[in-house]
Amino acid sequence: MESRFRKYLKELQDGVEATSALRELHKSFAVLSQEQQKYAKIFLTDVQQGNIVVSDSKTLIDYINQYQSDAQNDRIHKFALALGVDEELLRAFMNRSINENNINEFGLFDRLKATVDKEKAKAFFEKTEGASVKPFRIPVKVDTILRKFILSGGFDVG
Repeated sequence: MESRFRKYLKELQDGVEATSALRELHKSFAVLSQEQQKYAKIFLTDVQQGNIVVSDSKTLIDYINQYQSDAQNDRIHKFALALGVDEELLRAFMNRSINENNINEFGLFDRLKATVDKEKAKAFFEKTEGASVKPFRIPVKVDTILRKFILSGGFDVG
């Protein structure tokens, strides 16, 4: 995969039509997970558009991992802003090996939930559900979405 990536870059830099090199590179993506393939394609688009300067010291996998990491950081940041939850605590949670059985070990999940800004959470749920949400329902909704976010490894919020 790396050699095909370097060949593609060379052809791109030389101004040669790199269609066949790109096709060969895409074929080599079969060894990547579906998520890695997604970020590889995003990265290649950035390369084609000249949005990124490729360093000789980084491999294609390095760039894919960087794009994945940046996307995860962005997801966590946006989620924390949307709910008004403490981003630092949320990040710490996301970096632990959490499952349904140990999510509230030492009361840490309860501590995380306590940092949620109830007004921001209410606004978030009303926006996503398109309806008014009663204040007494907010804690249950917060618990549900926080659990889902943490256990799934994160997801994009509106």
